[in-house]
Amino acid sequence: MRHFILLLIAIVPCTLFCQLTIPPSSAPAQLSTQIGLTNFDITYHRPGVKGRVIFGDLLPYDQVWRTGANEATRILLDRPIRIADQDIEPGTYSIYTIPKEEGNWTFILNADTTLWGARGYDESKDVVRAEWRVQELPERIETMEFRWMNITHTSASLCLEWENVRLRLPIELKTHEQVNNSIGKTLTASNTNGGEYYRAARYYLDNNLDLQQAKEWMDKRLELGGEQFGIMRYQAFIERKLGNLEEAERIMRRSLELAEERPNPHYVRMNTKTLREWAKEEVSGMTGAELVARSIQYHDPNSAWETEDINLKLYESRPGGGYRLSDLLINIDQETFVLDQQRGRDHVYRKLAPEQCVTKLNGQESGFSEAQIRQYRLSCEGNELYKNYYSYLWGLPMKLKDSGTIIADKAHRVDFFGQELLEVKVTYSEEVGADIWYFYFHPDTYAMSGYRFYHDEADNDGEYILLEEEEEINGIKFPAKRHWYTHGDRRYLGSDEVRK
Repeated sequence: MRHFILLLIAIVPCTLFCQLTIPPSSAPAQLSTQIGLTNFDITYHRPGVKGRVIFGDLLPYDQVWRTGANEATRILLDRPIRIADQDIEPGTYSIYTIPKEEGNWTFILNADTTLWGARGYDESKDVVRAEWRVQELPERIETMEFRWMNITHTSASLCLEWENVRLRLPIELKTHEQVNNSIGKTLTASNTNGGEYYRAARYYLDNNLDLQQAKEWMDKRLELGGEQFGIMRYQAFIERKLGNLEEAERIMRRSLELAEERPNPHYVRMNTKTLREWAKEEVSGMTGAELVARSIQYHDPNSAWETEDINLKLYESRPGGGYRLSDLLINIDQETFVLDQQRGRDHVYRKLAPEQCVTKLNGQESGFSEAQIRQYRLSCEGNELYKNYYSYLWGLPMKLKDSGTIIADKAHRVDFFGQELLEVKVTYSEEVGADIWYFYFHPDTYAMSGYRFYHDEADNDGEYILLEEEEEINGIKFPAKRHWYTHGDRRYLGSDEVRK
């Protein structure tokens, strides 16, 4: 009998005993993260391009798409959020999308999470409809993917990438409200310790909230826990933001002393750097205007900026893969500006000269849609805006000779992101602009090494720009690379690079 069973197993087809294992055509995926205090969980299936044309062909425009493959894509959130000025309660929702041939697409949250794709989709169960902001990508994304970008305590962008498209949805979080509720419960408890007061104060400092309240909490922490150099460093920042400059310096110096006694080289270095920045040692024997003049002489010794054709090839990249390839012509003497720019799939050409304004999109000078006009500013006013933008940024520091520029009398020696540089403050007459600028120069060569601007310096808004390397064109030494960041959260905005 035993031999018979073995023989039977040998001759019976494997299909009765075996199961073929192959990967699914659209693999399941999950994206979980915490943003602020809110937890998100997205479950979906990831289709591939597989040599096909996706949007406008496989997925028709103006029709509801499941935003994935197989079952409906689902998103779970455990705290309330806001999308397009609408409050969304915690729960699980399905995600649908309506692709558009032009302009932004439609993002949909729907209450029904039981469907297979879009079969049975019911618009009456939509919780919210908002705009997916569309961005063309320079490379093909073979497999569909969700990702989070531009994350802060109070906001983030939910992004979907597939084929050559990125869709981006801004989401607002109610983190400040939630933190305040937690602070209210924690700091009124009988067993509250100094660490809780410090964490509350730091949150208010880092998010530029009620700094007077942050000071009171920090003072309470000092009362409960005594001096500690790391905590006192941030206590000094609070005092300085409140305008208590002498007290801020006193606390920072005490923090430095304690760090040296420990010793803690990291805090010694940071506190020393901060005190140097606050002191802003004045440069003797040289005014701000003289510093700017020396920098202009370094960058443009033959005054070519004002007389020659300046031709620049630029690669302008943005976080996550967005880019522009720009051929730029500027002639200040002839008042001529030409920008020939590849932006994803679109080619934009602009020319502005005396009595001449030309704008083209993909070779056409007319017939633009309203969405294209808005997206690319296809007008003479748009050309003027781009002319001013590129002429100013790539004309620095030479542009600081323009009328309406107000250069501060004094120059200072400061630390600028780890470099000891010379700083000069620049403002502008009312008819030119209201922003406040600071420029930074090498103390020996006077090469421009970076700059920053504020709309409102007290709010620490605006951006700072770090410069790297040099590229000489027409006898002018241009910064080869510029990297852009926001002041408040030091968020990376993009880079510009000169290419020969």
